[in-house]
Parts: sequence; C-alpha cells; structure tokens
Amino acid sequence: MAEEYTNPDQLNPTPAAAEPTPWRKRLRVGRILRWGICLVLLLWVLANWYSDIPVHNLALRYGYPDSRFMELDNMTVHYRITGKGEPIVLLHDANSSLHTWAEWTDSLSRKYQVISLDLPGFGLTGPHPQGSYSTFMYVNFFDQFVQKLNLRRFHLAGNGMGAQIAWFYATEHPLKLRKLILLDAPGFETKSTTALEILARTPVINRTLWQITPKPFIRLMLEEVYADDKKVNSALVQRHFDLLRRPGNRKAFTDRAQVSENRPPVDLIEQIRTPTLILWGAEDTRLSPEFAYEFHGKIRRALLKIYQNTGHWPQEENGGTSATDVQAFLEGRF
Repeated sequence: MAEEYTNPDQLNPTPAAAEPTPWRKRLRVGRILRWGICLVLLLWVLANWYSDIPVHNLALRYGYPDSRFMELDNMTVHYRITGKGEPIVLLHDANSSLHTWAEWTDSLSRKYQVISLDLPGFGLTGPHPQGSYSTFMYVNFFDQFVQKLNLRRFHLAGNGMGAQIAWFYATEHPLKLRKLILLDAPGFETKSTTALEILARTPVINRTLWQITPKPFIRLMLEEVYADDKKVNSALVQRHFDLLRRPGNRKAFTDRAQVSENRPPVDLIEQIRTPTLILWGAEDTRLSPEFAYEFHGKIRRALLKIYQNTGHWPQEENGGTSATDVQAFLEGRF
C-alpha cells in the first residue's frame, strides 16, 4: 500500500495577511481627512496672515496734500481742512475713514470750510489709548477736537456711526451747531450681534483677528454697504485693507466688539432743535429706510430725502447729488 505523502508546508501554512476590518479602514480615512483639514486651515492662515503697515508708509500713500495731524488725548489725529467759509465737519462710519468724504469735500469746499477727520480706531488716527469705543467717548473726543480747532459754531454731518455721534452731539451741545445732516443713522434699530462680533469677543480667537485679515472679506463688507457691487473696485478694497492694517486698528475692532451697549438713549432724538436734513439710501441693507421715517417723525421740522439705487454710504455711492442737496440745505434752498 502506497504511503501518503504529507507536505510540511500544508501542515503549517503561512498565514495570509489579515484584511483590515471596516472600522480600521474608517479610522485610517478619518485620520487622513483630519490631517488634510488641518493642512488646508494652516495654508489658509498663512495666506491671510498680514503684518501691520507702519503709519508713516500709510500716510505717504493715503494722506492728502492738505492732511494735518493733531495731538489730542494721547492720539495723533489725522484730519483735513479744505476751503474757506462757514465750517462744516464730516464724521465717517465704522470701518471707514475721512476718505469717504472725498467727493463732498471737492464739491462743498468751493463755498465752505470742510473739515473731516479719522475717528479713533480708524484710518491714520489709530486706536484709542484706553481701548474705549462707546458713543459717549466719541462725543467727548469730538468736543475736544472742535475746541482745539476753536470752532464756535459749525454745520455737522455724519454717516452711520458718525451720524449717531452727530445726533447725540446735537443733544449735548445744541448751541454749537448751525445745521445737522444725518446719513443712514443708527438709533431706532434693534441691537443685534453678528457672527464676526461673536468671534471678536471670544478670548484667544479674537487675538488671531489682530493678524489674520482675508482681503475677500473686505470686499464682501464693501459689497454689503454698496447697492451697486460694480462700484467696489480693487483700489477701494485695497485702501480699506491697508488702513485696517494700521498698527492697532485690528485690535480696535475687537475692542469695539466688547462694548455691549455703546449707544445713547433713542428718546434723546426728540430733543434735537437744530435744523436737520436726513439722507438715506433706499437699498441700505444695514439700516432699513424705515428708520429714516422714524428720525423724520421725531426731529421737529426735519427734511428727508431717500436716494434710489444707493446703499449705506450715500456720500460715496451718490456723492455728487447728495453734496448738491447738502449745499442747497445749508443755503436754505432745499
């Protein structure tokens, strides 16, 4: 009888490599995804990490031939005085600068002394030394500013945040004002908090906003305040982007976000007796034109005009017409 031959390799076969179980596959894919997300986030941070621009460089680039600088309250305040005649002072909105009044300045300076300034936390002026950004601080700062210029009586115009400062100033110092112009003024709207403001209030995260400044976000902000996105050109975006990188301005943004209640009581608006012109953009998505009628109803004998195809900054988007209307108002022809 033939003997059966047994192959030793068959008795002890080499074990085949074990196939990874489904959960191990998922773990491996998940790890790759996490590392991929971290890498993309790191690249995004590096691409949008910008250092400050020295004030001197910004002044050379964005200063005007008639730019002036005043030492006030431990700040070097940037301002302009253009033309001769009765003075009219112009206050810009948040996330803006005195450049917003360029067209008004060119037009009104033919008959008036036009004064514009970079408010604390913006433009070339830079941050407030105590990081204070309430409306009450701004009104006190502005009163010091006009005293230092020895302005006894003047016209006052403001847009957005600047308009809020203007109407509050009118209630505090009515004898100093000849006429008041309010463009898209805050006051009656319900206080709300944006996602960006929440980030600006979050410890640790808010410090990253002092260095991370995506330029596309600047464009989105400008497209929000303009009715016509085509007017948001690269030069406009670049100027806002550069001035935000003035040392201290990005920190000023997070400091302003910490102010939980920075506006005066709206009931004060009824106390305004200064002749007032209210201007508003019909396409303002930040402050609805319905609030224009609130101001018109509360301020005695106020005049009102709403511009079609115009957003939150009428002095920029409809500069020529609005400047002409303001001159007519100042001369009693509106």
